[in-house]
Amino acid sequence: GVATSSGRHATPAVSVRGGSRRVGPHNSNALLRPWARRGSVALGRRAVEPNTTGADAMVALVTDGLKTSARPLAGDGKRSGSGTREAAAVQKAGDGDAEPRLVCFTGGTAFNGVVQELMTLTSRVTHVVPVSDDGGSTAEIVRVLGGPAVGDLRSRCLRLSDESTAEARAVKELLAHRLHATDSKLAKEEWYAIQEGDHDLWDGISEPYADIIRSFLIYFHTQIVASKNPVKFDFVNGSVGNFFFAGARMFFKSMEAAILLYSRVSRIPTESLVVPNIVLDDNVRVALGAKLEDGTTIRGQNEISHPSADPKRFEKVKVNTKTGGIVHELVTKGGDIRRQGKALAASSDFWKQVWEAGQIPEVSASEFWGGLQRSQGGFERVRDAVASGDFYSAGELLKSRVDDLSVRPLAVWDIDKATTGYDSLPSPIKRLFYLSTEDPTSVSPVYPKVNPTILRQLDDCDGVVYGMGSLYTSIVPSLILEGVGEAIAKRAGPKVLILNGGQDRETGDMSVAGVVKAVVNALNRAEDPDPSRRCEFAVSDYITHVVAPVDGGIPLDIEELEALGLKNVIQVDARRQDIHGAEYDVPALIDALRQCVTR
Repeated sequence: GVATSSGRHATPAVSVRGGSRRVGPHNSNALLRPWARRGSVALGRRAVEPNTTGADAMVALVTDGLKTSARPLAGDGKRSGSGTREAAAVQKAGDGDAEPRLVCFTGGTAFNGVVQELMTLTSRVTHVVPVSDDGGSTAEIVRVLGGPAVGDLRSRCLRLSDESTAEARAVKELLAHRLHATDSKLAKEEWYAIQEGDHDLWDGISEPYADIIRSFLIYFHTQIVASKNPVKFDFVNGSVGNFFFAGARMFFKSMEAAILLYSRVSRIPTESLVVPNIVLDDNVRVALGAKLEDGTTIRGQNEISHPSADPKRFEKVKVNTKTGGIVHELVTKGGDIRRQGKALAASSDFWKQVWEAGQIPEVSASEFWGGLQRSQGGFERVRDAVASGDFYSAGELLKSRVDDLSVRPLAVWDIDKATTGYDSLPSPIKRLFYLSTEDPTSVSPVYPKVNPTILRQLDDCDGVVYGMGSLYTSIVPSLILEGVGEAIAKRAGPKVLILNGGQDRETGDMSVAGVVKAVVNALNRAEDPDPSRRCEFAVSDYITHVVAPVDGGIPLDIEELEALGLKNVIQVDARRQDIHGAEYDVPALIDALRQCVTR
């Protein structure tokens, strides 16, 4: 099960400082390196001291960083940026220390599309990310190895990572890579090629980075092999970045250390923090629960937000632009779907239907699409290239993504999220809470502790941002934690709610005022069955500004917002989407946020 040393790069060892455990095909005093050496001379490569591996050095760096750093989740900041980031660096150089310090409670995917543009305003951002996802590649890691979900953390770190050099882009491409999405055997073969160092993804990555990354990938693999779970690990649609993250977390027995390591490897700016919202003991796992107005309880993030697709059908979703209501049109499929289920999703006919149904998400780059991350002209999105008249870049992106879907169908898609739409909940959500995973039938609440880093950052920030993301499964899980509402209420300054572009299963026909009330109730823990846990702060203690897209899918009720004491409502230019609501003009959105937090 452990990778051999016969590939492009030989197998590195992973040692534990102060211990004797080693991971690798040998266990001896001679440290294995990822490249052949004689003495202290690497053959054809840069020399490395005989008794220090890249992994050992990184262990020391992470350990020392956690002991001494006042901001333990930061990266090394060795970046200059490119494109908008380079312009932002020039702009911010003249601002000195004027960059606002923000704490952002966001979704794992929705906010990713604005992270890079946010850097033009400030890089001093604490990104609070939930770790309760129970779907996709993360779910398989949790099933076999336990622990918190790492997918959303990895996704945000990836968006913040350096792209200023060819090597930085190669590292990002490796950690963004997903294995074959429909064939377990092909996915496993690709994974072995990656961990053995015999994959094209390693091209362009130098020895120190390859040594560090492969060490923790191999450590992850040894934990998979050693697992006593009777059902073997399935590598389908597996994220290399998730595997690296999980390996580091298990090795250091610390999510904080894993984030620091990931930040170092991907060169996230030192002033940008990615913070898991809760603190859990090693391998402890919690789930989300939702109690509906009709008394029904739903267990699990996926079941609340986007239940697994019925293999007999998928759903088209259309938005009535006058009422904001959701109209469902179920399309029943034939015998092929019943027999093949998700496997048919790889077919061209399926994708044609998905396209016509408007179910392809409006997202950028290759996190969902696959293919090139960026064209030679510097564009991540086809529509941006077309708008700028760079049709060569548009064609380059389209071709790479079509090729990717053809060769590795759905390689970077969560097929459930991307194509199934949603059935309405039988009743609106009344309360969200955490559940233990030890008893899958229990609906009794548990109360995980808030990550203390969040409270420290709230105590020293210039502003708070809520959104974008799924209201109840991405934003609220961080807001209901004891201490968060109190910390936000006592902190003066702008507190900005950014609305989504449209409605979803969780919000149904909720208006903007309804979203405001849901956020305030979550922060006050107003529906907690234990009265001693509740707060009674006013709307204005939690929200000072509301940002909404022009012609968005969530009805904007100005009079009701004013009745709640909210008079700072900013409407931002957006592109109307008949099915999904509206998509923000991202630079305009950041300009609006700048108005809120720099006055």
